[in-house]
Amino acid sequence: MSSSRLLKALKGHGVDVKMLVQDGENIKERVYSTTGGNVKRWINLLRFIVERLVFLPRESSKSIRFLFSLANTGESIAKNPLAVEADVIHFHWINAGFISLRSLKELFSLGKPVVWTFHDMWAFTGGCHYALECENYKLECGNCTYLKNPGRRDLSHRIWKKKERLFRNSKFTVVTPSQWLHNCGKSSSLLGHCDFNTIRYSLDETIFKPVKREEACSSLGLDAGKKYILFGAATVKNIIKGFQYFRKAIEILYGELDGDSGVEIILFGKSGGDEASMFPLKTRSISFVSSTETLVELYSIAHLFVIPSLQDNSPNTIMESMLCGTPVVGFNSGGIPEMIDHLENGYVAEHKSATDLAMGMKWVLQAGNYDSLSASALSRAVDRYQEKRAAEEHVELYERVFKENRE
Repeated sequence: MSSSRLLKALKGHGVDVKMLVQDGENIKERVYSTTGGNVKRWINLLRFIVERLVFLPRESSKSIRFLFSLANTGESIAKNPLAVEADVIHFHWINAGFISLRSLKELFSLGKPVVWTFHDMWAFTGGCHYALECENYKLECGNCTYLKNPGRRDLSHRIWKKKERLFRNSKFTVVTPSQWLHNCGKSSSLLGHCDFNTIRYSLDETIFKPVKREEACSSLGLDAGKKYILFGAATVKNIIKGFQYFRKAIEILYGELDGDSGVEIILFGKSGGDEASMFPLKTRSISFVSSTETLVELYSIAHLFVIPSLQDNSPNTIMESMLCGTPVVGFNSGGIPEMIDHLENGYVAEHKSATDLAMGMKWVLQAGNYDSLSASALSRAVDRYQEKRAAEEHVELYERVFKENRE
C-alpha cells in the first residue's frame, strides 16, 4: 500500500517510475507483474508454501506463523527488463516468496544504485519482522523467541549469518518511515554501517478527508447519536496489533462509563468471527472493507481510533484516521509516539498498559474540546504526510545515490 502511494506521488512529480510486483499488474498505472498465466501463479504459491513448510516445525506457536520470514525461496528478477533499464532500483516489502536472499544478491550484482525502504525490522534481524523486547539483532541473533527450540545457533542465527555474508559486500541506501526504525537499524549488527534516511509515508489528502458524519452514518446504517470507538487491522488478532490489550482496556473503560453512555465499538479487518461477542459494549464487526470510500466513512464517524500495537513502524491507519479528523489513542511503542501529539490530537498510553489505554480512550470520549482535538489531528496529518513532500525527498535521494554510484 505504501509503495503504491509513493508510486502515485512520484508519477505526479514527473518521475519516470515503474513498479514490479509478483501479482496484480496494472500497466496503465505503471505496475508490472512477474506473473503471467496460471502456471506461474501455482509456482508462486508453491514457493510461499515451501518457505512456510520449512518454518512450520520450528515455530513457537501458530500465532507468529507469518511474523517470521526465511527468504529461502523467491524468483530471479535481475534479468527482468525493468531491472535492466532502471537507473535506480528501489526495494520495498520483498517477502512471502517473492525475492529470496539469493535473488537479492543477483540484484546487488547489477552494480546499480539501490534504495531499500524498510517497512519493518526484517532486513536486519534473523527472520522476525518485529523483534519486540528482543535485542539479539544488535549481536548475531540466536535464542529466538519465535522458535520452538531457541538456541545460540538456531534458525535465526543461521539466517543472520546468510544476511551477514550478503550485506558484507553489498551497498545500498536505507529509507525508514520512522525515526524509531531508523534508530533500530543503525544499532543493528548487520546494517549499522549503512546510510539511513528517514522519509515519512505520504497520503492523498483529497481521498482521506473528513466527510459529513450524519451522511456517513446513514450510509453505513449507524446511529449518528452514538460515540464509536474504532479498532482495525489487516488481521484483528495479529498478536503484534495488541487486540488482547484493547479488549482488557474496554473492560476497564466499561466499568467507568455511565450505563447509558452511548459508546459502541466497531472492528474492521480479518477476524475469527467471535471477536464482537468478547466485549461488554455493543460491538459491530466488519471483516472486509470493500472500498476506500467506506474506510473514509468509518474513520469519519468514529470518535476515536485505537491502535494498541506492541511494535509498529509507522501505521497507515494512524495517518488515515487523522486525515479524517479522528483523534488516535495508541501505545508508546515503535513509531507511534512520533505520529500522535500527546493530549493535542490523541493520547499516547504507557506501553502494554491496558489501564492507561482505557484512560486515553476515556479522555478523548469525554474531552470538552473535542472539535479542537479533531482539527489538530487533521492539520498535523496534512502537514506531515504530503505526497509532494515525499516525492521531492525521494527524488533528491535518487539523484544523490545515482551521482555517488557514477563517481
